[in-house]
Amino acid sequence: MPSLLLHREHTDVPWLLRLARAKLQVRGRLPGAFGFDLATDTYRQALRAGIDPADLVRLALPGSWMVNNKVPSPVFQRWLQPALRPIWSRLVGLLAGDASTWLARDADERAQVAADLRLLAQHDVAARSGAPMNGPDSPAPGTAAGLSKVLALLCPDTVPLMDDAALHFALGVVPRPNTADIADTPSAGPGPFLPMLDWFARTVLAHAATLASIAADYTYAPLSPAQALDRLLWFETWGYRVCRQPTAWAWVADGEREAIVPVPSPPAGPPGTRIDLAAVADPAWAQTAREALHRAGQTD
Repeated sequence: MPSLLLHREHTDVPWLLRLARAKLQVRGRLPGAFGFDLATDTYRQALRAGIDPADLVRLALPGSWMVNNKVPSPVFQRWLQPALRPIWSRLVGLLAGDASTWLARDADERAQVAADLRLLAQHDVAARSGAPMNGPDSPAPGTAAGLSKVLALLCPDTVPLMDDAALHFALGVVPRPNTADIADTPSAGPGPFLPMLDWFARTVLAHAATLASIAADYTYAPLSPAQALDRLLWFETWGYRVCRQPTAWAWVADGEREAIVPVPSPPAGPPGTRIDLAAVADPAWAQTAREALHRAGQTD
């Protein structure tokens, strides 16, 4: 099974993502993930057929709930007002294409994307607070995650899901969420959106051949290489905590080796945190984890 050596913006230490095909298959068994992937393929076909992106946004907003978008319906109602139709159409147009297309955007195009995201973020805040739209830019906690889960349906080859866990992993711009309640209240506003697009595009291009091979082997829905990376990024940063069938997964370290690997239920401790096998009191569990870590290395 291929591995991916992922370089991150906030550390010189790369992350080796092992067991990529297995992780993608495990994620695909989740009902929401399964539906989201199939829906994305339908949106791709609809855009190719010439349907206005602003019309597809009507479906993409509730569709984003399949990947736990926390944006409430009053915000969706605000985002669907007629005055915002051209914003959505322009934004999807600028985010269309693939990783190379995005990285080739000029400064004016990038500035327009950032401005459109800020405008939608302000509408998010206004809808939640009941206040009118006026004044300077308002902070919009969670907007990066909320908008990404809509735009990833419509622009799947450029926009990854931007939960705080993924943003922490790639950019280090937010704290790593260590509990479900923190993960369910994403903190990043629209600021990290473009830096995350850049990191994601560069990473897709750096691993194009490997990701294409992984995507081609996926059995639950059509996936592009970029989509394969996005799904693996979710699993590696958060999904391994919730994907527990047919076995649990854990972040284990044995000396300099570390990886997310399938293991029996981990020993007591904060879920999802790094487990140093040298400090595990249960020798049988530690040995099982070492063997899983070894097998992961052997199959790459």
